[in-house]
Amino acid sequence: MVVISVILAVLINLFLFQPVRVEGESMKPTLQDNDYVILSRLGKTLNRGWNYGDIVVIDRRIDRKRSLWDDLKDLGMFNRMENRNLLIKRIIGLPGDIIEIRREGVYRNGELLDETYLAEKFVYKKEERYVVPEGHVFVMGDNRDNSMDSRTIGYIPIDNIKGTMVLDISKYLR
Repeated sequence: MVVISVILAVLINLFLFQPVRVEGESMKPTLQDNDYVILSRLGKTLNRGWNYGDIVVIDRRIDRKRSLWDDLKDLGMFNRMENRNLLIKRIIGLPGDIIEIRREGVYRNGELLDETYLAEKFVYKKEERYVVPEGHVFVMGDNRDNSMDSRTIGYIPIDNIKGTMVLDISKYLR
């Protein structure tokens, strides 16, 4: 019975839902350091598309494709989720999008984004332009001054998305 329970727990974590602990402050004010969220793995399992604004856990090692072995090593029951290769970010751009960062904000395909999830109006110091390649997404943290995201690590291959946040359970634990 114990073996079946462990196998079932691993399968649920790999293909359906997985608890993840947030590390760092790059998603403030939306998520806080040490918050716990539930990650839906269904998008990856069913190969569904991603949406603007999805909060996703990504593998920042963009030079390699994630494997089933990577997913197994990342499970909370085998690892304390202190994996510096995993980051939680918000999807800003999808394949083919043009992302422009200007003083007054972030533009996607010429339209200024209404980023109500930011704590305060962010003023960008330099202008940047990105064209999201096929098979990739552009992600940013909500705490723009303190976020390692696509501006520094580059475009994220879609295969490097572990899943989408569906619930911040820390709100219920406080």
